[in-house]
Amino acid sequence: MASLNDRVVPLNQLEDYEVAEGDPDVRGWEVLASDGRSVGRVEELIVDKDALKVRYLEVGLGDDLFDSASGRAGNILIPIGNARLDQADDRIFVDSMDSSGLASLPAFTAGPITRDYESEIRGRFDSSFTESRPDSDFYAHELYDEDRFYEPRRETMEDETRLTLAEEELDIGRNEHFAGEVEIDKKVDTRHIREDVPVHHEEVVVEHREPSDMRTSARIEEDEIHIPVMEEELSVERRTVPREELVVKKQDVVDDEIVEADLRRERAEIHREGDVRIRDDEDEFESR
Repeated sequence: MASLNDRVVPLNQLEDYEVAEGDPDVRGWEVLASDGRSVGRVEELIVDKDALKVRYLEVGLGDDLFDSASGRAGNILIPIGNARLDQADDRIFVDSMDSSGLASLPAFTAGPITRDYESEIRGRFDSSFTESRPDSDFYAHELYDEDRFYEPRRETMEDETRLTLAEEELDIGRNEHFAGEVEIDKKVDTRHIREDVPVHHEEVVVEHREPSDMRTSARIEEDEIHIPVMEEELSVERRTVPREELVVKKQDVVDDEIVEADLRRERAEIHREGDVRIRDDEDEFESR
């Protein structure tokens, strides 16, 4: 039966233990393999109780990675010295192994950690490792050196002291509100029309002339002729015709409004004591 190693346990199982002050708590950070693929997130830190150091990152792998690699789901352990912090984006890189390699690591079931299990992990990252070493030397390898993981960030924090200067700027929002409405009604107006309309009628004109043929005999008797006389009569009716068409639409009109406010801006005042030389790149920074 493999021997249990009760020396390394998850941080959440230890009372009064927490991440060292100044070091980031990377739980929840994204983990990326050497091929740039995201493999999951850090779920827990595996801590060496005797040395008070982190030995492993417990990483929960994404289901999509396992679906494409091995068809299983679970967590893995990555030796702390084989991981690298991305200080800018709070991510972790494993530069020595691609995503398929990480997916094939032996699964961690959150149970007791055995030395055989650790040796199997060690062999995947350390090709020169052939057998388990005594407990006092097993973690002496750089794979378990947490300084390789935290030191770049610690050095940055020690070498630089940062003071952030802030300034206010206007955040102008636009809100629509009801300004009114336009109502268009049709009304009926009456206007009196008077027009001169030409009307035709016939009149009888009687002309007295000499007979065209005086040689024709005539007879005296009664006679009559009928001549119909015509005249025009006006008929007045009303009919409705379109006069014009109204096209009603809205258009967006931009007006300028002046917004004024007093904005505050922080600035740094540098005070010199003694013979101290100061090189301030403020002018160069402002020009960028």
